[in-house]
Amino acid sequence: MRLTNNMLSKNYLKNLNYTLEKLNNMNTRVAAQRKYMRFADDPATSLKAMKIRKQISRIEVYKNNLNDIQGILDQYETSISNINDIVKEIVAQVMQASNGTSGESVVKTVAETLRNYQKDILSALNAKYADDYIFGGDKVEGPPFSENENHELLYFGQEVGGMSEIPEEHRYVDIGLGLKDVNGNTTPKTAFDIAISGIKLLTVGNNSGNDENGISYNLYNLIDQIADKLENVDTSNLDGYINRLQDIAENVRLQYVSIGEKSNYVKYMQDRLDSEKINAVNKQNDLESLDTAEGIIEFTELEFAYNACLAMGAKLLQPSLLDYLR
Repeated sequence: MRLTNNMLSKNYLKNLNYTLEKLNNMNTRVAAQRKYMRFADDPATSLKAMKIRKQISRIEVYKNNLNDIQGILDQYETSISNINDIVKEIVAQVMQASNGTSGESVVKTVAETLRNYQKDILSALNAKYADDYIFGGDKVEGPPFSENENHELLYFGQEVGGMSEIPEEHRYVDIGLGLKDVNGNTTPKTAFDIAISGIKLLTVGNNSGNDENGISYNLYNLIDQIADKLENVDTSNLDGYINRLQDIAENVRLQYVSIGEKSNYVKYMQDRLDSEKINAVNKQNDLESLDTAEGIIEFTELEFAYNACLAMGAKLLQPSLLDYLR
């Protein structure tokens, strides 16, 4: 087979451009610190890296969910701490008014104080986090609690005292435990229930109405009943009301203590996700990141090959008429 100068020139330029392209690609990879720049460069590794990226993205979502949960718990702790302090003070005030030595003016002053405490409790029950009402159970829009003209507590417009039982409300947030049902939804056992019932906080047992003696199981309405009696300077038969107050105070205290357990669990999950993210990022770096030393060595080899091609070109390509004319 006869090789002409034209054939040698075309073949040489083709190989030279190929070497230059590889050198340029290597330069881009070193600058970007990546083993490959396109999916087609390494499909198998790219597919694994995409799965790791998806995992990291999910971890970020779970971490954001946990941060929101912790924010809600912090706001919940602040509100319930205020309510706990108010309940303690109410018990002390009512016991003072019931000791039989307080004058009429003192008793009426205690009644007025209880009315003010009602307003404080109502304000605490309508606390918000990130513009969401936290004591609304499974609902976060609109203030959950209000009162009617008789100073009785309303929950989304429904009289709390008229409820035969406290409704069960749940609002689950996926925190990354990963168990799903057949429809792909996170199962409740592996999610965090952030629904907080303000009714359960203020109520002893599962009945928010009155007992056989007409004494309310709900703190807000109980305060109203006691205030009515004290406004009429009626300090008789307050023992039943005081006992109910103490029961509710103990319930509030127990729920206040339980916040620490929930916060510890959230902290544990946050640490777990941080560890998972570190492992995932390390795996992503193994799949995608280029070792700088290896990249420089490979670039140097390609650079040497390119310079060798240029040197060989001077011997392969014969001078043309234009070269002589110069």
